[in-house]
Formats: sequence, structure tokens, C-alpha cells
Amino acid sequence: MPLPARPLSPFTRFRQHAERTPIRLLLLTLVVLLPCVLYAADRYADMWAARALDEIVDEARARLALRQRTVNDEFELAFAGLRRLPDLLALDDRIRDEVAPRPEAAPRKPPQPSAGRRAPLNAFLKTFAETMDLHIAWLMDHSGTCIATSNYDSADSLLGTNYADRSYFIAAMSGERGRQFAVGRVSSVPGFFFASPVRQYGAVLGVVAVKTDLPTLSRRLRLDAAFITDEQGVVVLANDKAHIFHALPDAPVRDMPVSARILRYKREAFPELSLRPFVMRGINEKHGLTLIGDATRPTLLGVTHRPQDGLSLHVAEEVGEALTLEDRRQVRFHFAVLCGLAVLGTLLSAAIYTLHNQSQLHIIEGNNQALTRLNEELRRMAERDHLTGCFNRRRLDEAMNAELARSARSGHPLSLAMLDLDHFKAVNDRYGHGVGDAMLAHVTEIIRNQLREPDLLARVGGEEFALLLPDTGEREAVALLERVRRKVEETPLPHADGPIPMTVSTGVAEARPDIEPGRWMHEADAALYMAKRCGRNRTVRATQVPDETLAGGSAPPHCAVLSEAESGDGTRDAG
Repeated sequence: MPLPARPLSPFTRFRQHAERTPIRLLLLTLVVLLPCVLYAADRYADMWAARALDEIVDEARARLALRQRTVNDEFELAFAGLRRLPDLLALDDRIRDEVAPRPEAAPRKPPQPSAGRRAPLNAFLKTFAETMDLHIAWLMDHSGTCIATSNYDSADSLLGTNYADRSYFIAAMSGERGRQFAVGRVSSVPGFFFASPVRQYGAVLGVVAVKTDLPTLSRRLRLDAAFITDEQGVVVLANDKAHIFHALPDAPVRDMPVSARILRYKREAFPELSLRPFVMRGINEKHGLTLIGDATRPTLLGVTHRPQDGLSLHVAEEVGEALTLEDRRQVRFHFAVLCGLAVLGTLLSAAIYTLHNQSQLHIIEGNNQALTRLNEELRRMAERDHLTGCFNRRRLDEAMNAELARSARSGHPLSLAMLDLDHFKAVNDRYGHGVGDAMLAHVTEIIRNQLREPDLLARVGGEEFALLLPDTGEREAVALLERVRRKVEETPLPHADGPIPMTVSTGVAEARPDIEPGRWMHEADAALYMAKRCGRNRTVRATQVPDETLAGGSAPPHCAVLSEAESGDGTRDAG
């Protein structure tokens, strides 16, 4: 009688099963362990995204702090001069004599404001206002009535108007400097008011005031992505003019009586300036990212309070990288999944190394190829602009350093050109950003068709491009840029409403052996700036730019000199 078969051990049964169906066992094991891999990859991607966001926000905060200091310094410089102007007028004998009490034999009625009797003083105030680029300068007696003004000869003259309720007048009558943002009582023009007391023998006899309107002050300040609010939380100055006279959430102006609002701002209602926290996966309110108004790109908003002026400076630093963080996180997630699967597959292949070794090697090879493709894609994404396919600023900086070193060794010429689409914002405003994107791609293709193999085209800004031209002197670069400029002008962008004309302005600078990359780009930028200021649709060489402009000064471009140079060397077609 045969002996009963001995039961097989679990290990033996597993080995036999693995030998019969190794691929099925491997797949089953992968399916069982896949949730663990996905969970680990998701945790890794979350940790990477958190670290990346912290770095992005920290860098943005550093940039914001620098911009806040810069804007505050510029603001202080502009307002320091404006605060001193009424002080200067208050010291003038003509001003003090006008408000000084006169001895009289008997009481008489207060003199009425008269432009005729005070014609010399009115003329002096008008000359002073025009010289100092002020909207108005005027003198008030102790009752707050305007008795002399720079606009005495205009229909909206201030003569006879009373300003006793204005806070700048009240402060000045108390012996201090007065300042206030308000809408002109007569002119209805909003602006900033500065006042100083007019004293004689220590007594305040009247007040002299000056006003600068918003367009004039905007020319003195650079408010890119910044706005200013007064002590009532009302936006009084902004780069985006649509935000002016909007109020911050919970602004004190909402608690002001309607009559006070009308007296100060000549309006009852103040639309709220939306300041919404930017929230998406991995980003919450603690990161401090804000959407301002109708904007879709998050910013960090920094506030500098200036109690001495009753104003607050709000500076926004765009953190556009946060919008791409989720996409980059997904890349990391998939990369981690692939790595986890590769490691898991390798371990399982080692455990059943006697079974279908070749199949396992194919799996590993496939994983490696996927990793290689992913790395190549990451490298391409790091060097290319996604819209136009051009190289980005990072790749341009690397190429500039390399080509400058090569040019210094070989002595071969090297040029850098900056190109900018003319009136691109108008195209965006009229046709929409979709057409603007199509125009950028269209212009990129035109430029590429004019370049040689070693030339490098990079997009360095919204509608600004850079051309790195090895073995090319300034004259040859100008000839190339003129071909590009003419080709762009001759090739409008097709559109359903009719072709959209395009032109470009260009500036070119030839490298010198000792020039730094930043200085080199600054010279090309200065030439581009001069081309834009002198009519657009032209090419300007850095050698045509005045030295004070290249040195960072603010001297206006010498367009007349540029026109003479162009007519002599033919760097630009007529028109």
C-alpha cells in the first residue's frame, strides 16, 4: 500500500507556482504593492512641493523687501521736496506781508479777495507753480479763505474759496506742516495737498499750500505693481488707474459720514479692492499669497506705513511660479512612481532571478528609457520657453558667458541684440491674449528664418527677445536686424478681421574684451530703449546712445542725432 504523499510546504508550493507562472506572480505582487508605491510617491511629491514653495516664497519675500525699500526711498525723495515747497513760500516776504495785520484808524469790513490788487503776488504764485511743476499754489488767510492763487486767471480760480475744514489747513494753523489727499473743491481734480503756516513774530497769520495732481506725481514715482492708500484706506495712486478710489476691505472710509466723503473725495461710494487669498493644492492662506482685483497671478503684498504722510505703500511681488507648482509636483510624483516601480521590480526580479530573466531585463530597460526620456524632458523644459520654443533667459545667460569667453580668446567679434514688439499691449487689449500669443509665435518663426545655425534666439520678457550673434560685428548685426525688422513689417499676422500689422524695435551692442554680461545687456537694452523712444520700428546701435544714458542716467534720447546718423549709414528704411 503506497504511502500517502507528504504535504508540500508553503515555500515549496510558492516556488512551484513561481516556476509555472512567473510573470503572473510578478504582476500580482506589483498590483498588491502598487498602492504603497503610489502613497510613498505622493508623500515624496508633497514634501518636495512644500520645500519648493517655501523657497519660492522666501525668494519672493527677499525681492519684495528690496522693492519696498526702493519704492519707499523714491516716495520719500518725491514727498520731501513737495513738503518743503510751502515752507519756502511761507518764508517769502510777499506772502508774509499779504497776511500781516495792517494798522487801521477804525474797524472795517474784511477785504474781499481781489485778483487785481494782488496781481503781483498771484503772478509770483503762478510762476512758482509752473517752475515747480505744481498743479496749484495758493495763500489762505487765518479764516481759511483763499486770497491769492496761481490759477487766478482761470475759470476755476480758487479766489474766495474757503478751506477751513481741510485737515492740511487745520494742521498748518496749529503751527505744523499739513498734508492730505483730497479732490479739489473747485477743480474736482484729485491730488496731494501740502501746507505750511505763515508766521510773523511767532504768530500764525495764514497758510500757504501747494497741490500736485496724480499724473504729475506718477511721473516722479515708479509704481509697477504697487499702489498707495491714504489713512482712510482709499487707493489714491496706483499703476493700474482702474484701482484709484477703490477702498481696501474694512477701510475706515466706510465709517465716514457721507457728507465728509463728499467734502473730501466728491463721491459717496468706494468700490472694494478685492484682496483674495490664493489657495490651491499645497498652498493655503498661511503662505500669504494674494490675488489683487481681477488678477489671476498670485502676489506677495507688502505694506509700508508712512504716518508722517498719512499714507501706506502697498507693493506687490508676483509669484507666478506658484501657478506651475502643481504641474512640477505631478512630474515629481510620476518620477517617484517610476523610480519606486523600478526599484520594486528590481527586487522582485532578484527574488525570482531564475525565472524569465530576459523578461525582467526588458522591464528594467523600459523603466530606464522612461527615466531618460523624463530627464530629457525636464532639461528641455528648463531651457525653453513653452510658448515660442525659444531659449529662456537662463540659457541665454549661460550662452553669453561662454561666447564672451570664446570671443576674448579668439578675438572674433560678438554682438548682442534686443528686440521688442511695438504696441504689443494694444494688440492684447484689442484682440485678446490668444492673438497676442499667436503674434509672439509668428514673430519667433520669422526671426528664426533669418538666423544662422550658431545664432541663439531667447525670449527674455513678455514681448522682448534677445539675439546672441557669434562671429558678428556691429555692422553685420545691424544688417541682420534690418532684414528681420523689414520681414516682420512685411509679414502681418493673419486674422479673421484682417491682417494685423507688426513692427519691432531693436538695439544692438557689440561685445568688448573686458565687458561684463550685465553691462553688455544694459547697453543693448539702452539702444532698444532709444529705438522705442525715437519712433519705434528701427534699429539703434549702442554706439549711438548718449554716454549719460549708458551710464544709467535719465537724459532723454537724442533722437535728432539718431536721425542724422540713420540718414548717413542707412540702418533704417524710411518710415
